[in-house]
Amino acid sequence: MVHAMELYYPKQTQHRSDDILDGDLDDVLKARRADGAFWSHFQQHNLPVRVQQILNEIGFYGVYRCGRLVYDCHLITALVERWRSETHTFHFRVGEATITLQDVQIIWALPIDGEPVTGLDLDRTTIEWQDYCLTYLGFRPDATAFKGSRLQTHAIISHIAQVEITYDTPHEIVVQYARAVALLLLGGVMCPDSSGNLIPLLYLTKLEDIVEARNYSWGSAVLAFLYRELCNATNKGKAAIGGALQLLQIWAWSRIIPLCPGLGAELRTTVRVIRDILDEMQSDQFIWQPYDLDSDVIMAYAADFNPQLWRSSCPLIFYAIVEMHHPERVLRQFGMRQNIPEAIDTRDMSLHQISRKNRTGTDWNLQHIQYISRWQRRYDTVVQRPPISNRRDTERGYWEWYNNITRHFVSSSTNRRVESGYQPGNAPMLQVVQRRSSSRMSIGSVERDDVGVDLAGPSTVYTPQDYYVPQPPQDDYVPQPPQDDWFQTAPYMPSHAQVHLNLGLGINQPYAPEYNISPVPFPSFSAYRDNVESSSAASSSRLHSNSGGDNNDEQNEPIDDMGEQIRRPRRQRHRRNCGTGGHF
Repeated sequence: MVHAMELYYPKQTQHRSDDILDGDLDDVLKARRADGAFWSHFQQHNLPVRVQQILNEIGFYGVYRCGRLVYDCHLITALVERWRSETHTFHFRVGEATITLQDVQIIWALPIDGEPVTGLDLDRTTIEWQDYCLTYLGFRPDATAFKGSRLQTHAIISHIAQVEITYDTPHEIVVQYARAVALLLLGGVMCPDSSGNLIPLLYLTKLEDIVEARNYSWGSAVLAFLYRELCNATNKGKAAIGGALQLLQIWAWSRIIPLCPGLGAELRTTVRVIRDILDEMQSDQFIWQPYDLDSDVIMAYAADFNPQLWRSSCPLIFYAIVEMHHPERVLRQFGMRQNIPEAIDTRDMSLHQISRKNRTGTDWNLQHIQYISRWQRRYDTVVQRPPISNRRDTERGYWEWYNNITRHFVSSSTNRRVESGYQPGNAPMLQVVQRRSSSRMSIGSVERDDVGVDLAGPSTVYTPQDYYVPQPPQDDYVPQPPQDDWFQTAPYMPSHAQVHLNLGLGINQPYAPEYNISPVPFPSFSAYRDNVESSSAASSSRLHSNSGGDNNDEQNEPIDDMGEQIRRPRRQRHRRNCGTGGHF
């Protein structure tokens, strides 16, 4: 007899979660990134105020202000195991959930309304690309810095390191500098791919006109790219994943209570532990609406937000990539009652086969004209349902339908290994409450990290040094015009890793650690609800136990941006017994 899940998700046999049932329990995805050189430079040099202004005009300033976050590849892998490429949602025990346009706009303050990021895939010679860079970036890279239409990030960094921006610097040079920074953010942080430290110059074509650049839907492009990377990573045999993994990790931390790390205590995780936590997650352990949309911070920037578009069932477009946005499947994330969604349109699945590979010269405006037309009608497809009354509020029959087409447990109970210091499902929540409520940390004392450090061991150990945050500029050497005051006086901004650790849960969430956080310039940095109900679940304390290997410095050996060297788990060596049986 064919199970309903096999009919609903015919690609299950190709899904990486299938390997887990066969005993492949420790396979961890590598995280692609190309931002190491970027953050290394701006740890030592302040980003000029005039450049910050241009980034703000484009819509990228929130990405820069967020800083650099060390990726938890074990968490990312566990999430991918629950990702369905057919629906672009994670399948949890509490229902479907996903990262949406709302999350992209609130966390990174990226514009989501506007024209899709697409166009002609240019076919140019190296000399033509050199001339192009001279015009729009202000320097002519050496021919060896190119690989086809892609440019090495180090070439861009080397150039901006030689440029000094002052109040008297010609505007054209400032704009060229800002384009270079925006290109590095776009290719290195927002949409890193498998090319390593190479960024497609195709992206630069959308930054030629700085004023016009704001009119593109960068948020939907970034989300489309992340969806595609998640879909590809679910396939068996895939070893790495790219895209905006920082967004994904923050999304998970701010919604899944047992996975929210607490500062002030050493935190270690393995993919097995996280997998088990997700297997056992209860309804009161998932925060459907972590953002306080009525907060003063968000209200101050409400004019730049598009709440209706957050709920638009529409295509997300980024050149060759087209992925569908399905808010109708996660209505509780918008405070609405969840109904049984319509059947999947299998025609959209064929879009996963389309990429830019060997497609130079393609006009993606024409290739995807039907989806661009649907994007233009995005406000006609906004989902509207009755408001929710509680976290499990769904229409009659939803849970019977959902339980029939999904799998609650990724790993079988026979495959759950007892980790050192970790027992599945038997840790009292009271200990977690006491431990987390006593966690305190002064954000202002956070030291910078080594930008070359990434996850390279069998477990993740979080420390304050794991995060780099851009500092407010100190351009005292030139007088600042009045319009620069906002940027000049911007308070110290902790990274999302630190801000989101407490989720802004407030006094009604007793185990949330407290921090001294200054007011922030973007709504994404502090706009979390302070009235989330306390959880009584039991599984989150395992994150604070010694679930990984020994805390050895070898775990944090510097590696390159691509995270190419994910090592095998370290062997746990034990002292030999003397043979008398008296040792424990």
